[in-house]
Amino acid sequence: MVRRWSVVVAGGGVGGLAAAAGMAARGIDVTVVERAGQIGAGGSGLMIQPNGMRAADALGERIGARIRAVGHVTRPGEVRVLMDAEGTVLAEEPLGAAAGTPGDPPIPVLRSALHRALLDEALTAGAAVRLATPVGTYTVRPGHVAVELSDGTTVDCDALVGADGIHSAVRARMLGDGPPQYRGYTSVRGRTTGSVLGQRGHVVNGRGIQLFIAPVGGDTLYWTAKITAPEGVWPAMGAAGARHALLAALEGWYPPVVDLVRDADPEDVVVTDIHDRDPSPRWVDGRVALLGDAAHPMVPALGQGANMALEDAAVLADALCSHTEIPAALATYARERVDRAAAVVLASRRQGALDQGADRAGEERRNARMRSAGRKDAELADVLAWRPGPRRQHTAPAPPSTVRTAGEDSTMGAPRIVVISGSLRAGSTSDRVAAWCAHRCAEQGASARVFTGAEIDFPAYRPGLAGTHAAVADFLGALRRADGVILVSPTYHSTVSGLLKNALDYVNDIEGPVPYLEGRAIGTVAVGSAVQGAVSTLATLRTIGHALRGWPTPVGVAVAQAPEEPVPGAVEAAPDAARLVEMVGQVVWLGRARGAVLPEALGAVA
Repeated sequence: MVRRWSVVVAGGGVGGLAAAAGMAARGIDVTVVERAGQIGAGGSGLMIQPNGMRAADALGERIGARIRAVGHVTRPGEVRVLMDAEGTVLAEEPLGAAAGTPGDPPIPVLRSALHRALLDEALTAGAAVRLATPVGTYTVRPGHVAVELSDGTTVDCDALVGADGIHSAVRARMLGDGPPQYRGYTSVRGRTTGSVLGQRGHVVNGRGIQLFIAPVGGDTLYWTAKITAPEGVWPAMGAAGARHALLAALEGWYPPVVDLVRDADPEDVVVTDIHDRDPSPRWVDGRVALLGDAAHPMVPALGQGANMALEDAAVLADALCSHTEIPAALATYARERVDRAAAVVLASRRQGALDQGADRAGEERRNARMRSAGRKDAELADVLAWRPGPRRQHTAPAPPSTVRTAGEDSTMGAPRIVVISGSLRAGSTSDRVAAWCAHRCAEQGASARVFTGAEIDFPAYRPGLAGTHAAVADFLGALRRADGVILVSPTYHSTVSGLLKNALDYVNDIEGPVPYLEGRAIGTVAVGSAVQGAVSTLATLRTIGHALRGWPTPVGVAVAQAPEEPVPGAVEAAPDAARLVEMVGQVVWLGRARGAVLPEALGAVA
């Protein structure tokens, strides 16, 4: 009999419970460890968007059905009223067609009801739940993870999922990247029954305040007020004080909106400063993965926090049941999620800055945009279009090998990284940056080869040059064996037509019918002082990575010059150096993970 995998999920929020339900339904032995004494006790409401509902359905038909049963399923033709603080209607935003396809309406739901539904499904599927027990830290060992709990006990499992929120202890152990970043506004949330606004959604814009209102059934509306303010001021007031302060800030607003806040149940009011984090390219540490707010905390401007957690849960459950090795499954999960999550984090941040309208000009821009676009979130359509991919079939086990990482043994092979400088001038800044990246690769246990543009005639490569140029032949041989590639290009090489053509010419000289850098991690660096040139070059380099069927990381780094070598004992690296180290670390890690499951030579794809 095949032993069932055991997974510990740190955190009993939306993402943790959804992942637990999905994994348990697929035969995995799951234990949820939650720091709170009860699950789903607080909070007001949230919006499950079409992409979140597709993820819920992919986790299990019962999960999607339960959410529809406890939430307000948006009716055909239903609209959300967009208005200014005086009650002037700016637009009526269609909701039933928000996803562009029938049958996928958004569903506002009380957070507590969603938690109860997910908890019931997880328990029904066989998951265990342990309350009032925070996860402290973890240690990855050969073949398992040792999870240390706050009560001093240690739990051994096959995998750990860190779904423990924006202040995740699992993330702190994995990334050590400090606290999240305050985004300039706070949130006061509540729910009200019997409002004259009825069961209809509203977005109400004031200067420095935006109020979002949505029906959740039973004549109840949940509302969220986002208020531009210094960090810490509103949470320090407490729930009652914040509600009174919000009423004062709403003086002169459309009266039914003011009454909505005045008539709210004081016990349901929640105050939270709004934070997020810059997207991280690293979600996985061997047998440990991040999920939900622990992986990608985002501001609520697009209403995607819970939806992205549901997407994470669906992809993770599918990956775990489609692989025979935990590290390979988690690497697949990360590869499918990090790019999308990074894009949604940044889109939410942009929308949040626009929403606040903190001064007169900002208020006018926001209101004019809503009036002309006829909707609140111009960037939301692409976000909502996500659908779960087809089930994967992976049957080959990963070959065992052991390498020392971060002081512990891990079942992943030592990666081989090729670093390419795209400058034709010997000793250029690009060459120095490439050498700097190679040194950081070596420090992380990888073998690194640097190939300069002058040495291999890149980016002026011509097909067939390998037959007469020994250095080029050596380079192509290194590419065949590589687990990861770092592309460094000056900003003046920013056109797709040039770099992309030459990159494709290079790989077409690797033997095989249609050879590519199949599945290799690709990091990108643009070198130059011009901001627009750096953006264009990074976009081109990422296009190359996708065209070569590589595994591009979500971090593209732009630097003006090569950083200084690290000083032993220095507390903090310069910003350029820190970004480069993050990118190199991700390429090395992804290269190590992929090296554990891919053959020595690059596969030829017919």
